[in-house]
Amino acid sequence: SKVSGKVTDAKNEPLVGAAVLVKGTKYGTVTNTEGVFSLDNVAKGSTLVVSFIGYTNKEAAADGNNMSISLEESGALDEVIVTGVFDERKKLAASVSISTLNVKQMERLSPNSGADLLRNVPGIFVNSAAGEVRTNVYTRGLANRPSYNDDVSGLYYVSLQEDGLPISNVFLSTYTHDLFLRTDATLNRLEAVRGGTASIAGANAPGGIFNYLSKTGGDKLAGLVREKIGLEGDGKNFYSRTEANIGGPLSNGWFYNVGGFYRNAKGARNVGYPLNYGGQIKANVQKKYANGSVTFYAKYLNDHNGTFLNLIGKDFDKPQIASPFTNNDAFILPAVGKLATKTGDGVAIDYDPKNLNHSVETALGMNWKHSFGEGFTIQNNARFSAKKVTFNITQATTPALLTVIPINGSLGTIGVGTITYKDNATKQALATVNASFAPGPTFAVTSNNLPNQNIIPNSVLYQAALTGNPKVNEFFDQIVLSKRTDKFLFNVGAFLGISDAPRYSQGVAGGALTTLENQPRMLDISMVLPNGTVRQITSPEGYFKVGGFLGYNDYAYKKVNLAPFLATTYQITKKLNFDFGLRYENTVSSGSNFIRKSHTAADGGFDGNVNTTYDNNYFESPNEIAYKFKNATWSYSGALNYLISDKQSLYARYSVGRKAPEANAFSGIDSKERLALTQAVPQNITQFELGYKFRNDKVEIGITPYYSLLNNIYTGFSSQDATGTLYALESFYNSLESKGLEAEFTVNFTKNFSARLATTFQDTKFPQFKVSTAGPTTAKTDDTFFDYSGNKGDLTPSVMLNLTPTYSTDNFYVYLTYQYIGDRWANAPNAFKLPAYSQLDLGLGYDITKNITLSANINNIANSIGIVTWGAPGGFPNTYARTDFSVAQKEAQKGAYYPIGGTQPRSYFLTATYKF
Repeated sequence: SKVSGKVTDAKNEPLVGAAVLVKGTKYGTVTNTEGVFSLDNVAKGSTLVVSFIGYTNKEAAADGNNMSISLEESGALDEVIVTGVFDERKKLAASVSISTLNVKQMERLSPNSGADLLRNVPGIFVNSAAGEVRTNVYTRGLANRPSYNDDVSGLYYVSLQEDGLPISNVFLSTYTHDLFLRTDATLNRLEAVRGGTASIAGANAPGGIFNYLSKTGGDKLAGLVREKIGLEGDGKNFYSRTEANIGGPLSNGWFYNVGGFYRNAKGARNVGYPLNYGGQIKANVQKKYANGSVTFYAKYLNDHNGTFLNLIGKDFDKPQIASPFTNNDAFILPAVGKLATKTGDGVAIDYDPKNLNHSVETALGMNWKHSFGEGFTIQNNARFSAKKVTFNITQATTPALLTVIPINGSLGTIGVGTITYKDNATKQALATVNASFAPGPTFAVTSNNLPNQNIIPNSVLYQAALTGNPKVNEFFDQIVLSKRTDKFLFNVGAFLGISDAPRYSQGVAGGALTTLENQPRMLDISMVLPNGTVRQITSPEGYFKVGGFLGYNDYAYKKVNLAPFLATTYQITKKLNFDFGLRYENTVSSGSNFIRKSHTAADGGFDGNVNTTYDNNYFESPNEIAYKFKNATWSYSGALNYLISDKQSLYARYSVGRKAPEANAFSGIDSKERLALTQAVPQNITQFELGYKFRNDKVEIGITPYYSLLNNIYTGFSSQDATGTLYALESFYNSLESKGLEAEFTVNFTKNFSARLATTFQDTKFPQFKVSTAGPTTAKTDDTFFDYSGNKGDLTPSVMLNLTPTYSTDNFYVYLTYQYIGDRWANAPNAFKLPAYSQLDLGLGYDITKNITLSANINNIANSIGIVTWGAPGGFPNTYARTDFSVAQKEAQKGAYYPIGGTQPRSYFLTATYKF
């Protein structure tokens, strides 16, 4: 007789391509795009065996038409993955180091950011101390060296992706990719690849691929509404977030999904105004047909996010936040620190700290999959996005002394007279300083009512108002043509990325000195000369040197990345397969830097008054420096995978990846001479890894020992000779070696109790790390270099551990996550270590009804502080010279205070979810 029916998953969504066999025979079929199957001439009393990768096989009596068969998901190692491979493949059969998080796992968490989800993956160190954006993510010790700008170091070697394409393909100073990544109820799955196939599957990202996959609509209407409220900053700052998602069928094989979020929050630290507000909406429609599907998708993001700054630390032997400051404090410029000025050539400079990092993105895309038959398939994924960011960032915050030459030089108060510091709002005098020559410039504090002077006498905070407005239009297209035979799978394809940032402005609108306290106050600064003349040093808003302090320049940048690739898999035997991939990447980076010069103060600046010095030295008359650099690189990766049994496998992979320089390597070109000295040198990453995977009903194991060598870390600096001519110091091509072991364990002790462990042990060192430095004179003969070769790698924890035991019943769960991060060397000279730290997070939930769930989370239960970033002592600009801070300097400045940044303080969240 004829037998027909439908195969679905636990959510009643169709399983396309599920195998339906008559038990004991080779007679069978596969389900179509609706999950429907049909078999003729089936003997009465037969049993059907239904199977689908990632799901547990199920037997059902062949009882006629309209059968309904539901399959349950099997273990995580039997999941189907799409990232890092060019065909959907079981994790157990994939020779790639990949971890996944599904909807159920993600819904139970309450991460600080989208990137913060990755701390549940072995081999990845996540520093989310800055807040929801500007997260630093390091894989296997890979950070952008010798650059120590935290904004661009952590994501340099990896690709953040949404639905298989990069979120962005450029780094523009403080423009980073996670400014456009938000997770919400539309997220279906996270797949994280470490090393390995990222060399051939990712665009200029040999360190890893983190792919955030969106939900699509199913056969039945389904959705959720979620309301989350909380208290951040150890219970002091209110948080509220609303999420929704809905999806289902339309007609004629069309399905839809739409959702998003809106959030309003004061932030994990209280700065006096909201630090995170805004949201996004995402939508897709999908047409499924007999031989494939086409998906159209869109996203609109409009969000504001603050960036936390370092506090004040002490004690290099045991780094900690200096009392009376706490991890709840913040040094961001106050709400009244709004500044509207311009450059000398009329370009408007607007800075408003309340606008934070304002990110806006509109994206449209299409993903087409089609089977031509006879083993031929094609997939084309394309997306256009228009991104815009307005930066309003407090930068360079460091303790500053009123008595030192660098600070007074910045203010223009070197001379003879009395300098007065007032509260800019109340005009109450807080300090006075007598400036004189005896015989050199000296500064004597004659009165001081500034706060917290017992910590650092005669001190304030030095701060800069960084602003910018880059716009980036990007088009990505990846096409893959596949051919499958009994033994081979061939994939050939190409990636095209075009990123265009038309002329935009960026720089420091003005400098400020503020009070040394939580929620610092702007200071009014003036100087009375011996003849009674009053010089007003700061603007009415409290800024000095407005109109481009430290420079305010324009930039234009374009990157075109064309990368053809091929990948093949050969099934040598039933249990052994070999895969190999090759990628040619051609990258063209071109642009122009419009460098402005400083205006002389002789004419009194914008207002014509020489005694209002804050506007006397604006920047004007840009000089264009055009450049164009090309990089052509080859990357390859090969692996053997052996299926020991249906429960365990073993693989070995060798990869060589290349990393071409990003835009930040060219933004410092300020003259034709410097252009001639600039080198665009690709870096090489060689990786070897072994992988063991095991799964049964109780235990899932993934163990990956690895070796990584990063070569061609170019360090090239310049100096000036006695004639003022720019020349190159000695260049070095340094290297970083990393050895480690990553492991994931999931154990189901009983039906109700399970535990998951993700852990990493790693050791990094610099086989070579040399940095040139100019000598004390203009003679080239006294130039030298610092040699840190043989030192341990910095920023890399020796141990990382994430342990989560979970107890659950049919309608209740509770879990406790223990995270441990081992100590890390603070810099390449190995001057001191950032100490190990740990954090406890609690989560629990209860299904009140079939549709309503109430859950609660406490992040950082013990309110512990993990020191994750720092700056060198000595104030600005020394704070950025972390590579130059040596063991000798540490010993000479044992009692020095220095910038320090910690993990986010304790937070409490309560979430109600309605699902239908």
